[in-house]
Amino acid sequence: MGLRPWLVLLPPLLLVGLFSVYPFAFAVYASTRRWLLTRPDTPFVGLGNYLAVLGSEQIRASALTSVTFVALTVPPIMLLGFGAALLLNQPLRGMGLLRAIILLPWAIPLVAAGVIWRLLVHGNFGALNGLLLQLGLIDSYIPWLSNPSLALIAVAIAQVWREFPLATILLLAGLQTIPAELHEAARIDGAGAVARLRHVTLPLLRPSILVVLVYESMTAVVVFDLVYVLTGGGPGSATTLFSWYAYAASFKFLNLGQGAALSLLMALALLLLIVLYLRVLPSEEVE
Repeated sequence: MGLRPWLVLLPPLLLVGLFSVYPFAFAVYASTRRWLLTRPDTPFVGLGNYLAVLGSEQIRASALTSVTFVALTVPPIMLLGFGAALLLNQPLRGMGLLRAIILLPWAIPLVAAGVIWRLLVHGNFGALNGLLLQLGLIDSYIPWLSNPSLALIAVAIAQVWREFPLATILLLAGLQTIPAELHEAARIDGAGAVARLRHVTLPLLRPSILVVLVYESMTAVVVFDLVYVLTGGGPGSATTLFSWYAYAASFKFLNLGQGAALSLLMALALLLLIVLYLRVLPSEEVE
């Protein structure tokens, strides 16, 4: 092998090393140090940062809040995305325009989406409260973002609104790879719509479902922008997700060691979640 292939591969390898390998290695290094920006020294503490964060009641509470947030967002995103994909897969006029329109929420940057939803659910002049009041469903404005019982739900609704369009498009792409002959054969054999959905569509759509499920779960675990704009982790610790706590440890408490340990633990949790998905929902194509 000559030198030319290596010269071609060198730029992407350097980029991968610079933006992936080096940050990961630095995070591992920082997680083994007592790295406080308020102190000049960074002594080696081994697993001390990991033991400290795992023993913290606040961090365990934020992990539980993250699990709750995933449970509140991922199933609705999957169901809404699948339903919208089935609708958009119908051979009707105007579906091309509707596919473009449905992507608009996902195309909006997360910070802008957070600002939009903050205006919608504001406790004093929010449009959602105004609509509910006009419909007679409430007697007074509801403090969505300042009520600990409602704040996480408000953030979850914003997350579902922002993410389900991408799930729709990905699942629609999977639906369009299913040969129409299979549905026709099942229809000739007497299978109804529900039977075709269960025995033809869902088995062949399993790889796409797995991709969307993994992606949306990862997005829900690491979401930060919406929380930052909508609630700032509050009120109290009602919306303090694990990702928010990792940010706070690094940039509010100036503890880079514990922040790096939290980030690596979050990455490990995501890896275990993906492995669980692969075990429960294997991605092999159905023959």
